[in-house]
Amino acid sequence: MPTASRARSGPFLIPARLLLLLFGLLTVGLAVFNLLHEFHAAEVDQTYLIIALVACGIWLAAIVVGFFGYRIAIFIAAALAFVQFGVLDSSHFVSSAAALSTFVKHEGLALATVDMALIPCCLMVVFGAAVAWTNPRGRYRRLDVVPLVVASLAGAVLVILQATDALHRSDLGSGTPEDGAFAAAVFASLWLAGGLWISSRRRTGALMIVVAGFAVAYSFVTLHLVPGGTTVAQIAAASGTGWAALAAATAVLAAASLFVALGILAGTVIRRRRPTPDEIGVRRRRA
Repeated sequence: MPTASRARSGPFLIPARLLLLLFGLLTVGLAVFNLLHEFHAAEVDQTYLIIALVACGIWLAAIVVGFFGYRIAIFIAAALAFVQFGVLDSSHFVSSAAALSTFVKHEGLALATVDMALIPCCLMVVFGAAVAWTNPRGRYRRLDVVPLVVASLAGAVLVILQATDALHRSDLGSGTPEDGAFAAAVFASLWLAGGLWISSRRRTGALMIVVAGFAVAYSFVTLHLVPGGTTVAQIAAASGTGWAALAAATAVLAAASLFVALGILAGTVIRRRRPTPDEIGVRRRRA
């Protein structure tokens, strides 16, 4: 049965059920796109393809029905998102015959973008479903956090695009391309989740943004600014000026978000330590 929650406020700027619907539709679309290319690359057989497409159909139906508040559908949508995450992680982000670096050589670099984007999308479906389970309609009505939410969404997109170009240049650090791509997807997920959560759980959201912002900015410094790394000029020569500008913009946005999030964390600590009027009165009476 539909949930009976009528709460007017929630942790996100948009209702959790809408977040579930938007990321759910995007995730199913990306998953089908990836699946068809896996079949084309002979990584899966026809039986697997049919079963997976049926599962995607069930997933799509669960997302749509879950939008109307039916808890069983919300659970199924989250469970299938978790399964998709596990299947993706165990196939393309490990050193195997289906490794990402091998997959994109046969099917095109766009598949790297799709596979990396699937990780934060799956996590956002689980994230939205967890809140939609008890509060599908509530939303955060103040607009003071909109800039951070927009910056987080833009940052997550930029991180994945930058990692796609880095994979094309085999410039993802000392680890394997799969490790570097997975790390980029995790950073993008943290950044996006922090931006969404900043509305009501400021310290939690700010901490996520701090971790993601530091990781992205630090990676840019170690990979492109220290001696021996790939300079921005070399990125421009190998990939084009636009990709070099994108890499620099990602680092600047990450650093800016990092400092803003640190300011939010500092502000919450200061407010917690500020004495209340009752405490001030007690201190005055004691004096």
